[in-house]
Amino acid sequence: MSEKMMKKSKGLIAALLGTVMIAALTIWGCGTSSYDNPVSDGVNAAVTTKTATALITAADLKGWMDAGLVNKAGGYDRVVILDVTANAADGTNKFNSVGHIPGAYLVPEGNAYFQATRAEGPLSATGAMVCTGTVMDTLIQNAGIDAYTTIVLTTNSGSALDLTRPYATFRYWGFPKNRIKVLQSSNPGWIAAGYALTSQPTVVQKSTYGVSQGKPNVNADMRASLSEMIATVKGIDAGNAGKVYILDTVRPATGVFKTQDLITPTTTSTATPPVTTSLYTPFDGFVKGSYRFPLASLVTGPTGAIGTSGTTFKTAEEIKAVISGAVYGDGATSTTTITDANRDAAKTFVTMCRAGNNASQGYFVLDGIAYYNSSVDVKWYDGSLGQWNLMASKDAVNPTRGGQLAVGSIWDTTSLMDSLTWNVDRSLAIVNYASRVYGVEPSFAEGNQLEEADKAYRSVVISPSGGVAAGGGGGC
Repeated sequence: MSEKMMKKSKGLIAALLGTVMIAALTIWGCGTSSYDNPVSDGVNAAVTTKTATALITAADLKGWMDAGLVNKAGGYDRVVILDVTANAADGTNKFNSVGHIPGAYLVPEGNAYFQATRAEGPLSATGAMVCTGTVMDTLIQNAGIDAYTTIVLTTNSGSALDLTRPYATFRYWGFPKNRIKVLQSSNPGWIAAGYALTSQPTVVQKSTYGVSQGKPNVNADMRASLSEMIATVKGIDAGNAGKVYILDTVRPATGVFKTQDLITPTTTSTATPPVTTSLYTPFDGFVKGSYRFPLASLVTGPTGAIGTSGTTFKTAEEIKAVISGAVYGDGATSTTTITDANRDAAKTFVTMCRAGNNASQGYFVLDGIAYYNSSVDVKWYDGSLGQWNLMASKDAVNPTRGGQLAVGSIWDTTSLMDSLTWNVDRSLAIVNYASRVYGVEPSFAEGNQLEEADKAYRSVVISPSGGVAAGGGGGC
């Protein structure tokens, strides 16, 4: 073969490989190559599921259903409906007994599916944290979610919390907000719009997709880790040059919250009859720099209560007004609010609660509604008070306080509290969490174990031929 022909052959091979690489990135890629700006296939040039916010109406969903997008095989703008409905207290499967939106896939365990006990900071086990990549891969593959899927979240309970924890979890695992939708008023809203539920089972074609196929795919920027939260509060206490506002969704209008432990909330004695005692964190109070952001002010409904049928989210402007009126400290003694000027100057909002659930609702109304098209940074502190209020050092003078961290621990957060209240002084039983504390506490640089583990996670997917395959492309 002549040198000229060999060069030509090499050029053709290089071009062919380039084409293959581009095609692979188009199919499996992240960001602009799939979710945000899918390449036109000559038919679906536009993303038809784009909406003004992450909220959609029953009419929106019915239109997508009539267009054949729900559970369609392949292509852009396919839609998967996730029904986050837990079984009734007696074990009854409400997904079938009450009915579900046609084509919906039941998320097992409801909202609890998205919570896990994981290591972070000085503790080897912290309750109600963001779930692992393995859990997410199981869900998205069983539900048929792929790189081009728009996910619609709904529930039979009508509770906003059943929808917002999944929303925050999908955001953490790299799904862009324009591909995650929350059905306003959930299944009750679907019925109110004149559409019927069904008890017919949903048949789903499983996908081979993974949240991290071959490369890291964690949106760590939207989650506040324990070390980041400590740094944030210290920054606020030093003058808040970063213009950060912490919104506490469980702070009572008066008094100080009582935080039960998230892993062992109760203990039962061996007495006859047995006595069950609630177990609490060592301390409570208000995280410095945090403002009261009650959930009831973010939704409306027939009775105005969280979790009632037909509960609906407020508009962006209404939510922003609630932010402006958020009160610092104890509402009984403080009238300091964020105000419109400070709200509009804010660069970052962090939402928190007791176990990450209520914080997810605060996160959703900011990320998914009020600041949907904005450069304002919104973060979700999933550890919240259930983690924060365990960060107490052993008290050499008075060990009955209940703190289990090393004396002088860098992780101790008691100095970062207003109205610091030791729960033993309120005659509350304190959980003994000594077995969860690492023998040698990590530094701040080493203490973000959760996110480091998730960044290192690699999806294992079932290939179309039926074999197990690892890697293979990006995620979103």
